[in-house]
Amino acid sequence: MPRPVSEERGRPTVRDVAQLAGVSIGTVSRVVNEIPNVSPAVRARVRAAMGTLGWSPSMVAKNMRGQATRMIGFIFSDLENPLYASMIKGAEDVLTEAGYLLIVGSSNDRPEQECSLIELFGQRQADGLIFTITDERHAQVLDSLTRARFPVVMLERDVEVPTAGAVTANHYEGTLAATRHLLDLGHRRIALVSGGRHNRVGRDRLRGFNDAYLERGLAPVPALLRIDDRIAEDAFGLRQTQMLLSQPEPPTAILALGRHLLRGVLSACRTRGVRIPQDLSLITTNDSELAELVQPAVTVIRYSAYELGREAALLLLQRLERRHDWHFSSIEVPTELVLRQSCARI
Repeated sequence: MPRPVSEERGRPTVRDVAQLAGVSIGTVSRVVNEIPNVSPAVRARVRAAMGTLGWSPSMVAKNMRGQATRMIGFIFSDLENPLYASMIKGAEDVLTEAGYLLIVGSSNDRPEQECSLIELFGQRQADGLIFTITDERHAQVLDSLTRARFPVVMLERDVEVPTAGAVTANHYEGTLAATRHLLDLGHRRIALVSGGRHNRVGRDRLRGFNDAYLERGLAPVPALLRIDDRIAEDAFGLRQTQMLLSQPEPPTAILALGRHLLRGVLSACRTRGVRIPQDLSLITTNDSELAELVQPAVTVIRYSAYELGREAALLLLQRLERRHDWHFSSIEVPTELVLRQSCARI
């Protein structure tokens, strides 16, 4: 066990208590604040360390219990994804008006970084957290969320944390409408190129795609389903489209459902001389300048990332008003199918 702080170092700190007890600073804070989600054994170690060091939490505890920091954390996965910039702007506009400061952190798709950021926001005594988790099933991240002493709102994700609220776009209805549109145009060999196999967005898109076929007594072609485990990048779209177009019976339409996919799909089509919509119909999601300005303009499943961030902030403020009633609640932002010139009847 680490030695108690020496007299030469001066007055002991919360860091010394954490080191002596073998726990994090956040755990010491939870013990000081009498937050219930600390085991009796850990609580006893922390209190023993406090006694050994003669550390008094009076002022720290007073600050932690009696004063809000007016700070909200926002953890997102991809610094280069412009969707997150819109989400952050939506959340910031609401929170600034309410007197809160929004602090953002990127995890770069690394669960261990997500755990560190959750711990950091806990140490800085953030009032709440907006979070887009990389892996909804990652045990350590879920444990960090469960132990967090602030309310959490998940963006575009489902987690098995009963105290976490959720805000998501209605990707199921958007994909259902897009697939129906292509089926109505006579397409049967429709490829789905998407990411997020292990998150809510990817699951909802696949479900909407399958249900559109099911409504008509049809079945999608398994070989045309190309779904990445995480957020699909343009290289994934390029590679998968090239392979799809190389099949003896290539698809007659592609649903490229991911912000980064369109560029790769268009590059593959251009390289192989595939014309849109004469040879291949195309629908994408997350409207962008590329989708609107390319010729022909691409039909999109559109929704507002700004509204996602705004609704997440509003839900979080609502939860902050009910600090002892953090039951699960969710909000869906609608999607719409914007028809342009990239789809044709066969």
